[in-house]
Amino acid sequence: MLDPREEREFDGLVTRLRDTDPGFTARVDQLRLRQRRRWATLATLLWIVAPFCLLYGGWTGALEAVLAIGYGAWLMRKRNRAADAPTWPPSNDRLQLD
Repeated sequence: MLDPREEREFDGLVTRLRDTDPGFTARVDQLRLRQRRRWATLATLLWIVAPFCLLYGGWTGALEAVLAIGYGAWLMRKRNRAADAPTWPPSNDRLQLD
């Protein structure tokens, strides 16, 4: 944890970096988009595999199917939360408190 002064300094550095290097900002945003696509792809594959586990796996296949469906749902939830969250939270609220 950073103390409030260090947090303000760090937020200032991040803001200046985003303002002075838009290429870097674009690359960071692309990495985030790729990660979200990977999560969606993996969730879809897990959901496709789940019925086959049920059909051919017996009771262990049923357990694997439940785990695959649950993990796929968790990945999609994580993906949606990542879409709603800003890349870096603004420091305006913290600056007004001081």
